[in-house]
Amino acid sequence: MIARSNRERVLQISRWLADKFPTPFPVTVRCPKKIAAIPGSGPLETKIGDYGTIIQHGHKIIINIAIRPGRSRSMIVDALLHEWAHAATIRHANLEKNRLNHDDEWALMYGKIYRSFMDDGGCKESEDY
Repeated sequence: MIARSNRERVLQISRWLADKFPTPFPVTVRCPKKIAAIPGSGPLETKIGDYGTIIQHGHKIIINIAIRPGRSRSMIVDALLHEWAHAATIRHANLEKNRLNHDDEWALMYGKIYRSFMDDGGCKESEDY
């Protein structure tokens, strides 16, 4: 099924990602129009993740992907792939410290996800999710 909106496409790809790249904790993907500041990060202008954020609530992960007019679908999808790599590499110790780094483990996972989606047919395959 071809997604008509960016929101539909993000949710479609997130189902594909859940199937192909399982995460250690349950993930919910949301598509707000704006992403609010992370508590304690300062004023709204210093919000983290203009396109996407990942937030931990207990042992659940919430990924927010901003869907705003004028945003290209490719940038929105890239934000989802980026945040999913964080979700797939979260470990209990990182969860307790609320640390999500762009370390080697994240970079390798992001590379696997990106290659699978962009080069190995995931873009087309995800349309069936």
